[in-house]
Amino acid sequence: MKNILFKIIFICILPCSLFAQETQESSVGEQIFKKTCSGCHGKDGRTQAFGISRKLIEIPAAEMGERLMLFHSDKNLQSSGGVSGVMSKQTATLKKDELGSVLLYIQKNFAADKSANESVSE
Repeated sequence: MKNILFKIIFICILPCSLFAQETQESSVGEQIFKKTCSGCHGKDGRTQAFGISRKLIEIPAAEMGERLMLFHSDKNLQSSGGVSGVMSKQTATLKKDELGSVLLYIQKNFAADKSANESVSE
């Protein structure tokens, strides 16, 4: 009986804790986006950074992940000019978990295919 009760409690609590973790990551990602990204990309992802980048709302979620990881990991971009250099410098200061949180926030809120992602994850 004790074992069954433990399983029931575990099954009920697990989804709540996963939701809380996702919400916390989203909150961290939102804070980072507002502080670090929205100045160039706009609060709604509809601004072209420096008037030349693509709008966040035009970029598919998978491509966002690839680009953000490239900016973060390619140290040669930091010394380059233009938007790539700026993005690389901005992302270089983020820890991997912060980068993941901001990517999750951007993908969920701005990706061109966000409605497709929402239906897949549900």
